[in-house]
Amino acid sequence: MKNWLIAGLALALGVAVSAALLVFGNPARDEIEVYAVARDVSAGTAVTPDALRLVAVMLPDGASSLFPKGSTDLHSARAAHDLVAGQLLQRADVLQGSESADVRLVFIPVKDAPPATTGARVDLLVISGTSDHPAVVPFALGVEVRGVVPGGFIVAVTSRQAPAFVYAAEVMRLVAVIADPGSTPGNEEPVGAPDQALAVASQP
Repeated sequence: MKNWLIAGLALALGVAVSAALLVFGNPARDEIEVYAVARDVSAGTAVTPDALRLVAVMLPDGASSLFPKGSTDLHSARAAHDLVAGQLLQRADVLQGSESADVRLVFIPVKDAPPATTGARVDLLVISGTSDHPAVVPFALGVEVRGVVPGGFIVAVTSRQAPAFVYAAEVMRLVAVIADPGSTPGNEEPVGAPDQALAVASQP
């Protein structure tokens, strides 16, 4: 009977030691899931769930500067500066709703604009040239729509960009191209001739 007790004790001890070795010898024990940027986000833009993804990282010393899975600190966050797809999101990268970012709202008149909603991304193109030789040139791509009003959009830009957008609104003939949700950044090219338009249109 005594031998059975000793054997059972030894077996239990062996299992406990093996479990401890598995835990402490497994590098994955230091892995945690944190948020990374899934797509480019411009300064002042809301950091929405579709702009984030979870990644597993090795952080033996913790992740106090990052946002771990389930973090509630991102519900009203905005980008403090331009964020690049793939980077780990750090606390210095975002502003909370009560903090101010360098964001200015500008009305952009657009005739016959496609349907858009608040939060959509719009590519603004300029129709320039003469009636004999018109041209379409990109003005600004991926601009956030903050409001849809009769005759155009309210867009969010930085204070540095604001004068250019005001000038364009007053002087230039703008056309809007609405990006579908989840689309990649715009890649429009200038078009100034019929054969060029046909060549660009035939590209995938």
